[in-house]
Amino acid sequence: MAMKARQAQLDREIEVDRKKLIDALKANRERHIAQYNEAVEGYRDAALEILNKAKSSAVARMEKNFERIRVDLENFNPEEGASDRITLIQSETVDMPVPRNYSKDYDAAIDIAEWDVNDKLKLSFAEFQCFVRDEWDWTNDFVSNSAMYVKNSRQ
Repeated sequence: MAMKARQAQLDREIEVDRKKLIDALKANRERHIAQYNEAVEGYRDAALEILNKAKSSAVARMEKNFERIRVDLENFNPEEGASDRITLIQSETVDMPVPRNYSKDYDAAIDIAEWDVNDKLKLSFAEFQCFVRDEWDWTNDFVSNSAMYVKNSRQ
């Protein structure tokens, strides 16, 4: 029975006031942009901190390798299987998901609602979830990605 009710809910369409929908979309868009901007600030702070730590680590490893290579070259003997390559430092890579801005999704929905000539609009369950409840297919990724950086910007 619960599955039938869930399917009926998914298949349902409702009629909403166009102006109220536009207001909800604009409020959701503004909240999204504020969250995005906060995440960008936190990302920048976190990335700079990680970059500085990576640089310090890389410089320390390079200095250690430089000294080892310098000693090896002072005692250089080509008969002992010398390499054609001298590596001071291996590459250093940092993976950090970049915050994404989805405001264009809101813009498109707002444009559609503003251009519609009707005072009442029909929304499917999926449209209602996105437009009114602000639950888009990208919401979970956006929230978890942003959360990594928002806490950094508050510290």
